[in-house]
Amino acid sequence: MRIYVGNPEVMAELMRYFDEQADCVVLQVGANELEVSLLGSYRVDRHDAAVERKLAVFWSESNGKAEPVGARRVNRNGEPRPGPAAA
Repeated sequence: MRIYVGNPEVMAELMRYFDEQADCVVLQVGANELEVSLLGSYRVDRHDAAVERKLAVFWSESNGKAEPVGARRVNRNGEPRPGPAAA
């Protein structure tokens, strides 16, 4: 899942956080963008939700100083991914 970080100064800290997670692979794919993949078998929606939970933990541990960050629902080819099914 791609994560857009609005503040490039946070990139190193966010990369370090995901790198420390045993089940994460993280790559910087742009000046303000990371690609985070979890190891294991996940459906796309569950994978993205798990990454979003880890991201929420990161922000809660950084004294609640959330920066503009968002998950981009695109695959590795830049094509849109479908979102979670409507309830």
